[in-house]
Amino acid sequence: MGALAIRTVLVTAGFLAALVGSAAAQQDLEIENLEGVREVNVVVEDLADDAEDAGLTRRGLQNAAEAALEGCGIEIGGSSADLYINVATHQGATGLYAYYARVSLQQMATIEGNQLRALLDTWDMASLGAVGGANLPQVEGVVVQLVELFCDQYFEINEPRAR
Repeated sequence: MGALAIRTVLVTAGFLAALVGSAAAQQDLEIENLEGVREVNVVVEDLADDAEDAGLTRRGLQNAAEAALEGCGIEIGGSSADLYINVATHQGATGLYAYYARVSLQQMATIEGNQLRALLDTWDMASLGAVGGANLPQVEGVVVQLVELFCDQYFEINEPRAR
């Protein structure tokens, strides 16, 4: 396990430990929101130009997320839901990049009060950390970990499809 992965696990573990009570209830609800989702579209938000220049690319994130979904048996396409990926980066004066990576599932929902339909996040997970400029492409691995977590939770509530 690389230093980035260890740092990400430690940051994520510390964050989760601080929010265990309310997060557990929220997580259960978010897993329930995955029921019946049959396929997803992968949508990757544009990255900062300096991140693209350093090798973390929108296309790379898209391909990696789609490969992770296909690898775990979740179909890509259709209009059921969007797996939305957003990675924000900031390069400090020392060349170190801070990053915030978020993966969320967005689904159309009807708002009870006014019956309007809106695209809402019904599941999400995020990670934050820092890497050297030469290692910024490793953030793709963090995104893949978040997508794999989505897959794990998806199959807690949905039956795997026969291949």
